[in-house]
Amino acid sequence: MIPLKFGSQVVCCRGIIFDKDGTLLDSFVIWPRLIQKRVEYIEQYFPLDAETKKIILKAMGLKEDNTVIRRSPIVVGTRRQTAAAVATVLFLRLGIPWDEGLAKTLEAFANCDENTGLEWQAVLVPGVKEALERLHASGCKLAVATNDDLERTMALMELSGLKPYISAYACRDEVSESKPAPEMVFLASERMGLSPSECAVVGDSLLDIEMGKRAGVKVAVGVTTGACSAHELEGYADIVLPSVAAIIPV
Repeated sequence: MIPLKFGSQVVCCRGIIFDKDGTLLDSFVIWPRLIQKRVEYIEQYFPLDAETKKIILKAMGLKEDNTVIRRSPIVVGTRRQTAAAVATVLFLRLGIPWDEGLAKTLEAFANCDENTGLEWQAVLVPGVKEALERLHASGCKLAVATNDDLERTMALMELSGLKPYISAYACRDEVSESKPAPEMVFLASERMGLSPSECAVVGDSLLDIEMGKRAGVKVAVGVTTGACSAHELEGYADIVLPSVAAIIPV
């Protein structure tokens, strides 16, 4: 076991399983542009009047001041769940059959990724790279568990410079249930050659914390760089930190 300092508390672990968006990546910098771009691609499938476009932006999680709403679909949902929110607006506003709206919205999301690239989305929370470098050097195994798909996740880790430190991935397209189901923790810990009880889970949402606790991890740590505030995490997460940068090998 490796003694790790989580803020003021020391916990011995052999591995850490990190969420991606809002935990490693600075999603509140990335998401406003991503939501706007996605709507541009949705407009290639459906003519959107100004009010419908405004509602779709908000349904994904973007406010009128171009900031992202905490715990909105893009923040805590899967890619498919975010597309489902859009499909519901298309159904209610334009009468588009829901299944058709969902399929075409997912196509629009894929086209957006393909044509705009991922480089501009590989923005790290300040201090994250240095923290993972220290943890990796200490012998602690590191994994990523995310509601994103594997191909996109691995590409973002490479573009952000974190790939050398990550030994395992567990992604939404590899499991039968998304967070907060514990399946991703089981898969990530198995791929690291560890048991969940030897690992910490670190994430920005209540879904991450519940996932870790249901899997029986050593400690479930919340960070306030994403979906939830310190107030929302306190009393639910075992430890609350301002960011991943506060995790230091002893």
